[in-house]
Amino acid sequence: MADTQAKEEVSKVVPLTFSDMIWLNIQETNKRMDRLENRQEKLEEKIDKTRQELNARMDKLETRMDKLDEKIDTVRQELNARMDKLDEKIDTVRQELNARMDKQDAKIDKLAEKIDKLADKMDSSNKHGNLMTASVIGIALAVIYAVFFK
Repeated sequence: MADTQAKEEVSKVVPLTFSDMIWLNIQETNKRMDRLENRQEKLEEKIDKTRQELNARMDKLETRMDKLDEKIDTVRQELNARMDKLDEKIDTVRQELNARMDKQDAKIDKLAEKIDKLADKMDSSNKHGNLMTASVIGIALAVIYAVFFK
């Protein structure tokens, strides 16, 4: 009996007309298009969200870069100021050293003059000493001559 009922129900199915098939195809196409549009909208939303996140990150990065540029400029100015102070100190030390060297040169010149004077005195005393030695030798020879030959 179940088979007869199934056959009867199957026989009640009405075949589709050409316009019904077109209508079903249009409805199916509309459903597909709706799904595609939904997917496209979701993708566009994701793209927009990603673009906003990227823009926010880029803004943060630009802000950080601006702060770093400011810090670099500050450090550069501080270093330049320090270098200027060091240059001034170096110039001061150089001037002090030059003054000290000039004083030392003057002292060395005075010492050289004293040495020259002492050398002159030594020369004259050597000459005087030579004369005395020659005189003593002469006297000694005269005494010897007088002792042996008289």
